[in-house]
Amino acid sequence: MTMEPEDLTFQLLQEITDDFSEERRIGAGSYGDVYKGVTKNGEDVAVKMLKEILQLDDQQFANEFRNLKMLKHQNIVQILGYCYETNKTPTKYNGKTVLAEKTYRALCFEYLHNGSLEKHLSDEFHGFDWHTRYKIIKGTCEGLKHIHEELAEPLYHLDLKPENILLDKNMVPKIADFGLSRIFGKELARTTRSLVGTLATTKDCSGYPPPEHVERGEISKRFDIYSLDVMMIKILTGPEGYSNCAYMQNDGFIDLVQKNWRNRSQATWSGSSLEAYCHQVKICAQMALNCVEEDRKKHQQGAAVP
Repeated sequence: MTMEPEDLTFQLLQEITDDFSEERRIGAGSYGDVYKGVTKNGEDVAVKMLKEILQLDDQQFANEFRNLKMLKHQNIVQILGYCYETNKTPTKYNGKTVLAEKTYRALCFEYLHNGSLEKHLSDEFHGFDWHTRYKIIKGTCEGLKHIHEELAEPLYHLDLKPENILLDKNMVPKIADFGLSRIFGKELARTTRSLVGTLATTKDCSGYPPPEHVERGEISKRFDIYSLDVMMIKILTGPEGYSNCAYMQNDGFIDLVQKNWRNRSQATWSGSSLEAYCHQVKICAQMALNCVEEDRKKHQQGAAVP
């Protein structure tokens, strides 16, 4: 859908989300909760209501809205409307009734019926077949290429992870949640004093930000590429994939993943088709491992210490 984002009232958003009921809540993040809305004509939409976080809310709202408005690509979630509305409501204060101002900030997006990639991750023997996983990898790469290379100035997402990849009815992936993204113009890299992106849990053995950002605060195109490649490993081998590969040599990991996919695919494919799929698995694994190699070496060296 290509349209200019529409200015929406808070009352309308209340109506289409059943007053932001718990039953309609489909996601939650650091900056806001997401609700499923149903318009009067029966169209499903997603409404992201931003939280009031000190003085970050205006900045967060303006940043995400500005970035999303300019993005028109099949692999990037499309914004349909926005709400920025300040209302005065009676509130008790020191025993008196006063009119307190409350500002509502919300973004309305196309609704992706298959939810986030996070809930679909599984190992090589379960869940999505290789064709679907390759489609998700390819589409995500194309969306990332668009914001890095096809805009007037490159845009870095800075929080790429399975939770921020949404899937439509046809399993087409769309990159979402651009609240942390930044436009850097022609400069190749910058540094920041504060970490951005989502640090992974201990179970993941690595954060999505690359080592140079964690260690020196650098932000560059590689930030998103590194995050993409960690995510690719998880698409290939499931949510535990990166933890498992961190303690293996490249060739051994690639051979194991390729063998697992060959065993699963033999029931459906044979001959040249099977070999073509196995070759795709190998290329995707090699690409992902090349980017995260520095981080994996640290894990391997640490594992060798008695």
